[in-house]
Amino acid sequence: MRGFFIGCDMATTINEFLPFADKSNANLIPYAEWVDAAKRLTGFVSGIAKSSEMNRVFAQGAQAGYAIAKFIERTLSEDVYVADGERLADQFYRAIVQMSYRATPIGCILTFPVHVEIDGYVATNNGGNLSQTTYDQLYAVYGTKFNTSSTLANQFGIPDMAHRVFEAAATLEEIGCYIAAGLPNNHGTGVGLGTNNDGQFIYSSWSGALTPVENAWSGYDRNSDQTNRDFGTKFELNFSKGNAIYSDSISTVQPAGLYGQYLIRYR
Repeated sequence: MRGFFIGCDMATTINEFLPFADKSNANLIPYAEWVDAAKRLTGFVSGIAKSSEMNRVFAQGAQAGYAIAKFIERTLSEDVYVADGERLADQFYRAIVQMSYRATPIGCILTFPVHVEIDGYVATNNGGNLSQTTYDQLYAVYGTKFNTSSTLANQFGIPDMAHRVFEAAATLEEIGCYIAAGLPNNHGTGVGLGTNNDGQFIYSSWSGALTPVENAWSGYDRNSDQTNRDFGTKFELNFSKGNAIYSDSISTVQPAGLYGQYLIRYR
């Protein structure tokens, strides 16, 4: 996986941008005066300029340039030169890109509640296969972890996130593994020993998802056996009777949620 270097001052790099008039006793016009100064608002005109005012202008630009150059030096560990404007602009761009990796590394998945398309990101809602050469930086992170039987030799798979939710892994071995849908088993018990002539249960005991519905069959003929009881009870197995989370309207485990789009950063 791409490393994230949080730079520090490197003795081997050169930074030609230096601060100007940054000491406590520097000859600078006080900020309170400079804020409302006419020269700050309209610029200098012909005449004699005060050194404290000129120093304030130079210091602002120098400090800003130094901060940008230091950002480049620390992020890229490269030399920064004053005289090469094109190189400086390229370095500044690459430093910003490199810094963005720290916030959203390659391989990181972003979610959106609306459809979006972002440069450098690829949708992974339904998984799929990508070219190892075109998406080489992402391949360096994912490898063959999500390959399927449809993945060609020059491809690699990306996660299939359709109707799946992220869940924190308990072990390193679990990371990147799919979890099959499932629910805890729901038990129920039932006993129906008989009913009287009115169809009332003489002895019955039911719990959980099992509930009595009606007599299933008459085990004895009342006239010949001189009995007024029908033996056998029809029962119903209905999980929703035991827990309202079960419903006939869904066919899989469905927590409350919001559909969104998943995007993987690949460069």
